[in-house]
Amino acid sequence: MPSEYVNHFTRSLAISTSRPPSPPPTPRLTSETPGGTSGYRAFKKSTLHELLVKLNQAPISPVDVQIAVRKLRDLGPPVGISGGTAIRIDDADTEENTLEEAVVGKLAVALYSDALDTSLAQATQAESEAQWWADIEHSTLGVLLYLLQTLPQRFSNAAATIVDTLRRHRMPINISTLSPSSLRSLFSTPRFSIRPSALTVACFPHLRNQQSLSTTLLLSPPRNSAFTDEGIQSAWSTLVKRISDFHFRATRLIVLPLELTRQECTHNRKALERIRDQRAEVIGQLAQLRTSLSDLMQGTNSGVLVNGFTRPSKKYASFLHTLQRVVASSPQAYDFSGSESPLEPLDALSTSLTLLKTSHVELLEKQRLLRPSRLTRFWPSLLVLPPLSLYMYSNYTYWIPATAQMLRDAKDTLRGFVDGWLIEPLVSVLRTVRAGGGGDVLVHAEGVVADLESLERMTLSLARDSLNYTPEQLQVLSEKVRLGDLTPVMQAYEADIRTPLRSAVSGNLLRTVLIQVQKAKVDIDQALSGIDKLLKSQELTFAFVGVAPALTVVYVLGGFLGQVWTGTIGKGRWGGKRRRRGVWEGLRRVERLLIRQVPASEASSSESSSPVSRSESASASLPPLPTGLVILSLTQLRSYALQHLPSDIRDPFLEDLADLEDPTLGKQAKLKVVERMWRCWGSTGTGIIHF
Repeated sequence: MPSEYVNHFTRSLAISTSRPPSPPPTPRLTSETPGGTSGYRAFKKSTLHELLVKLNQAPISPVDVQIAVRKLRDLGPPVGISGGTAIRIDDADTEENTLEEAVVGKLAVALYSDALDTSLAQATQAESEAQWWADIEHSTLGVLLYLLQTLPQRFSNAAATIVDTLRRHRMPINISTLSPSSLRSLFSTPRFSIRPSALTVACFPHLRNQQSLSTTLLLSPPRNSAFTDEGIQSAWSTLVKRISDFHFRATRLIVLPLELTRQECTHNRKALERIRDQRAEVIGQLAQLRTSLSDLMQGTNSGVLVNGFTRPSKKYASFLHTLQRVVASSPQAYDFSGSESPLEPLDALSTSLTLLKTSHVELLEKQRLLRPSRLTRFWPSLLVLPPLSLYMYSNYTYWIPATAQMLRDAKDTLRGFVDGWLIEPLVSVLRTVRAGGGGDVLVHAEGVVADLESLERMTLSLARDSLNYTPEQLQVLSEKVRLGDLTPVMQAYEADIRTPLRSAVSGNLLRTVLIQVQKAKVDIDQALSGIDKLLKSQELTFAFVGVAPALTVVYVLGGFLGQVWTGTIGKGRWGGKRRRRGVWEGLRRVERLLIRQVPASEASSSESSSPVSRSESASASLPPLPTGLVILSLTQLRSYALQHLPSDIRDPFLEDLADLEDPTLGKQAKLKVVERMWRCWGSTGTGIIHF
């Protein structure tokens, strides 16, 4: 908002005026003046003190300034003037003089702030409206939609023009006079004329300021010179000509209104940009007056000694006269060159600021530069409401039960989601944490040990009965079986498999096969036991994986509902892509304005000059127009930072903006600040300007 920048820009001035320096002791009067002068001075000082306290309590509006000026006039002439006779400096009341100058300084700062705020608000509004027209202008769909939205207003203007023209020609208003042929003859233009007709101007008012209609000349109907020169036209050529004319008329009927609408958007955008530049130039001039006002506020002597007498200071009157000349649209109407009192320019300036606020809006409305009203922009959408309402009323017996069923299904779905995908997985996680790895298992450890011992007994029995192992060999075989080595059993199996029938009947083939089956069972049990241990070690991970999708859905849905509740839906991080692009455009415009004000010859000469001359060149101030445009861009950047940036990066960003706003920094120093902002806040930094 502009007021945020104005508050920052004039904060030091406001502090200076709200705390005036303590005046020295009141000089002793040389002689008592008649008529109770001392009592009147005490009353005047009391009134001035009360007025100063009141002005410090709340923001000062132009109306408050006018009230304060009337009170100052009611208190009589300024200090040092009494009935046109000069008073000696011994009789001058310094405290009264200090209070009066503090009040006048407070009013001057308030009017300066209000003038700067008004100009910034008007320039911001003009630029915002110009950007809206630019967006419409650069989109064919936007132009078509805008033409559709404004069709009723254009038809109304055309109808009013037709009625006025018929009345001016004293023609009756009936069906015959409203026929296309009658209207064509009524609003006819010369054949080779490129000036728009009155009816066209009524539909497209921006053509009133143009001398020609170029599109009608550019869209002239095609002609075949080969046929017209010879004067011989066959049936085929006549058909081709008619098709060509029909195509031309149909194309012009569609393309010409769109082109004229686009030209209207361009005209409005350029007009708003001119108004923005005018306000920006005023802003630049006001910004350059800040140093003068600051010097006035820091001054200590308000009177001028002439032959031992005092007269009122002209410093505030001169400054206010300059401020009035900058703000007023017709400064020649206010001439205070011969006035030494600041009251007249204060009163005139407060009146000018009040009129300036209303005249700006009236200017935009008179020239039709503002975007259409909400009703104009949304009436095509509102046309859908009656048929939609009729459809809903005629089919309420169908859609009401369907809607109720849909709501019940949504309720069941939500309940199933919460119970089955959110609550139960979370409870399972808590149970897992509480159990600490216990609970159901795939294979019990006791079963694995029992199968292994059974395998060991079967192997030892075979070795004892058929292989005649000694106790020592059986002990070694037992250790091998526990390690999974069944080599003796496999060798016996290999020998029996050579004669399978005889071994099956009278040998050990069946016993070796059964031992291998038992071995396979033991291997399976051990594998399942390992898998069970792995699952137990990752059980908490699996539990969180099961609940993660539900938590993700809840997080996304909660964020969306939070954005809907706070009104920030669709803005994204740091205001969204659109606002970050606005920051990029604003900073780019600041750098462009600074570079354009540093000619190449000046840059090359500054490189070869002495350090003193380089510093003087770098501290050169900008002209009013680029200064105002820079301030306008910085105002938008400051508003963006205060609204969308978090506090941890907002303060450094505002410090960079304060460096660019500092009028004591030269162009070269500000270009270095811009370079630092690109480096810190661009794509290589935090990414605020990156979009």
